[in-house]
Amino acid sequence: MVLAGILIGSLFSAATSYIKLVADTNDQLPAITYWLMGSLAGATMDDVIFAGLVIAAGLVPLYLLRWRMNVLTLGEDEARSMGINTNLLRLIVIICATLVTAVAVSISGIIGWVGLVIPHFCRMLFGYDYRRIIPAAVIMGAGFLLLVDDFSRTIATTEVPLGILTAFVGAPIFAYLLMMGGKRS
Repeated sequence: MVLAGILIGSLFSAATSYIKLVADTNDQLPAITYWLMGSLAGATMDDVIFAGLVIAAGLVPLYLLRWRMNVLTLGEDEARSMGINTNLLRLIVIICATLVTAVAVSISGIIGWVGLVIPHFCRMLFGYDYRRIIPAAVIMGAGFLLLVDDFSRTIATTEVPLGILTAFVGAPIFAYLLMMGGKRS
């Protein structure tokens, strides 16, 4: 899985580099580069409405299936014995999570680490119950992003891209979480 992820990441990185290579250097290239760093500055109210509707369409099924996801953590055999179609459940969760992520990235660009750090932090605070983790991750992720956005607009005369700030905050926190997880086991 890790090697497949590296392979796919490398392929798409090459495609992104090619798009940047053939882009107009005066107009398109700066816009592409800035989008790759992530920002909420270019979002319009129409973008917010569209993204809100699509994100809600992806979050509602996840919220409704949260107890089934809890059962799935018990294991494949246990979930099947309780009447859960594990393959269908995984497919629905992957489709909904991909939909939510794709729409958010299309509006704001690539803002890394929020999706990795915030759910782990919520798990530390609220336990492993998806009934609590899903709403907490949505609220805390949005709050964290707004806090970082406010900070990025006030620390300099120009807005610092959010992807840069979330990486500076997220990478050390994630490293800490990895070290703490390793010490527990």
